Amino acid sequence: MTGRRRGYVDWHRRTKGVVVAGTALASWVLTMLVGGYMFTVSMGLGRPAGQPAHSHWPTWLMFVHASLAVGGAAVWVGYMATDDPVVAWVSFGDLVLVTALGDVLFATWFKDGWALRRARRKGRTATVTEHIPINVLPERPGERVSQVEVDTTVPVSALEERRIPVIAVVTHGALTGLTLLLVLLVALGVGS
Repeated sequence: MTGRRRGYVDWHRRTKGVVVAGTALASWVLTMLVGGYMFTVSMGLGRPAGQPAHSHWPTWLMFVHASLAVGGAAVWVGYMATDDPVVAWVSFGDLVLVTALGDVLFATWFKDGWALRRARRKGRTATVTEHIPINVLPERPGERVSQVEVDTTVPVSALEERRIPVIAVVTHGALTGLTLLLVLLVALGVGS
């Protein structure tokens, strides 16, 4: 192979790896955008003022899921800048953890939706028990505010995450699968 041809082949391999890594980043960003939309809906943004927000999803889980996704994307950008395979694997590990946390959220969303459909078929209302913390003011000066949990029953249809369109959930999941595949391929060195 001539020197000129070998240079083209090397350039083509490097470019192909950058294209796959860039496509993975684009897929990751799109996944985060759809996830951001779902996050804002599940936090009750857009809900009429004065109505309480009810969610079956733990708030901490939503924040950890989103934070790890953003952090992993930043690590992926670091991989693209350094081309260090260890950084690619760290990014992939982060993405696997983010996906596992997202699967917990999806399982809860799916289970509640299934309960809602089953109850509607029987002409009933599906409900969940929600534990609401309430601050109790001190009776005497100098005492601390205490907190008690009150159990309340909430219709599944009133949960904020039930307002998320199914197409958003499906798109988020499909993009997550694509991102996982692309990041894994790059970490394995396929295409470079």
